[in-house]
Amino acid sequence: MSRNDPVGLSEPEWIEHRPYQEEAVQNWMKTGGRGILKMATGTGKTLTSLLASRELYERQGERLALIVAAPYQHLVEQWKSAMTDFNMDPILAYKSRSRWEDDFARAVTDFNWGANDHLSVITTHKTFSSNHFQNVLSRLEGEESLLILDEVHHMGASHYREQLPSNIQNRMGLSATPERYYDDTGTERLFNYFGNGVVFEYGIRKAIDNGFLCEYYYIPHIIELTEDEEHRYFDLSQRIGKLSHVVDDDIELTEDDRLKSLLIKRARLIGTAENKIKRLTELVSEQEDIKHTLVYCGDGSVESDESHEETQRHVDATAQTLGRDLGLKVHPFTAQETQSEQERLLNKFENRDLQALVAIRCLDEGVDVPATETAYLLASSTNPIQFVQRRGRILRQYPDKEQAVIHDFIVSPPKSMNPNTMGKSQFSIERKLISKELKRASVFAEDALNHPDAELQRLPTSQGSIRKLKEDFNLLGI
Repeated sequence: MSRNDPVGLSEPEWIEHRPYQEEAVQNWMKTGGRGILKMATGTGKTLTSLLASRELYERQGERLALIVAAPYQHLVEQWKSAMTDFNMDPILAYKSRSRWEDDFARAVTDFNWGANDHLSVITTHKTFSSNHFQNVLSRLEGEESLLILDEVHHMGASHYREQLPSNIQNRMGLSATPERYYDDTGTERLFNYFGNGVVFEYGIRKAIDNGFLCEYYYIPHIIELTEDEEHRYFDLSQRIGKLSHVVDDDIELTEDDRLKSLLIKRARLIGTAENKIKRLTELVSEQEDIKHTLVYCGDGSVESDESHEETQRHVDATAQTLGRDLGLKVHPFTAQETQSEQERLLNKFENRDLQALVAIRCLDEGVDVPATETAYLLASSTNPIQFVQRRGRILRQYPDKEQAVIHDFIVSPPKSMNPNTMGKSQFSIERKLISKELKRASVFAEDALNHPDAELQRLPTSQGSIRKLKEDFNLLGI
């Protein structure tokens, strides 16, 4: 569809409507064209929203102004591809505003005056919230408009939610995890904006049972710190405990710069623990046919093998170890690679020209790697938004892919950490942090093939048991 050519928004013939997608569209329509679709990663949120757009367009007498905002630039490009399939020619509103502001303004004027019955714009969350974009958007007569916010949980942040427009009549939020992590205010404001909160939910268990995501095995590995790491961990934990009085609630949400700095240092220590790479090497060497393997690393640095005085990024050290010691065809996948380079790497990964990709956070949202069969989570956030989306991304279907295997590396705190050595208040803080790690293990295990046979409370690991860690910190209820 040309931006000024009334051809008509149409649905491609090759699309197969899945029953849950039809249900999602109808639920959203019944609630007045407002609401959030909470759908597991990999179940087709983008397609579902465009099916809804198509139906709204028809109900409005073949007239619609569609505004889509996604968190990252590469997602804008993915949306463009999907919308082109629906006979749209969207304006891409990101990067330099000289590339899009005048086009957007003219398109709004043409739509308002009826010179054009179709308007489509895709932008990033950042540009969407800018004054320049908002000034143009505010001129749109919004009765026949639709705003789609992809990965909508991001938009609950204060600097974004203040820019949510009131003139757009129809509103749809998309996310596998719309609830914001420890931000009840942001979640409430976001849900209120959409009027009806979550109007449709399609979770990972349903998606697996209905054959739209693949089955998986979940294998947690308890990783012990080295002696030097234990000393550093204990020191950081004590310093965190002494500053914890400045926080009334969860210390991970602190705004205190001193406490925040210590928490980051300890998280990086955990994420880059030396024994993680050693254990990874052991596990990978046991695989017979190494292919379509994804490794998530921490964002910290480790000592270089060549010199104890030099450091290198954990992601680089991991890739180097897999390539040098095991002879794998492997490459880092980080923000340092250009978009075109990332696409090249993904193609090589799918074609088995690369056996493994080693990533930090670039594959958390929006980048499709459906070929992944084995994933190693060397570092994971306790934020459900991250680990739930990672799992969904790993479980996407792919030709000849019957199931996936997820290895989760969980660091065990020093054995010396107990109420007698730390004091009750400090131990309580430690216990709370460990509980979040174990909750992730419980969430992953719940829908895995090796549950309930493995028994959630006694889930086996390669080194010891999750249960032993729970016993040490009195967390058997998780």
